[in-house]
Amino acid sequence: MRVVLDVNVWISALLWRGVPGQIVNLAENQQITIFASENVLSELETTLRRAKLQPKIQSLDVTVEDLLTLARQLVELCPVTSVDVPQLRD
Repeated sequence: MRVVLDVNVWISALLWRGVPGQIVNLAENQQITIFASENVLSELETTLRRAKLQPKIQSLDVTVEDLLTLARQLVELCPVTSVDVPQLRD
């Protein structure tokens, strides 16, 4: 199975585990493939570096770099492509 995770799911998986953590476990066990673009990984890094997340990261005795390395090991990178669709108001 191939999946794409939102940055919020990554944050929950990496910092709090729970159900999102189970998704990461499936990827670690090669039961699913997580796809991500460099843009998503960049957004993940920006989010992980927010001051409000630092106490949680420190409590896990890991660094932002450790978490990013794990995420990069688990994903298959895919290119960003543009899709020309009509713009919606909402």
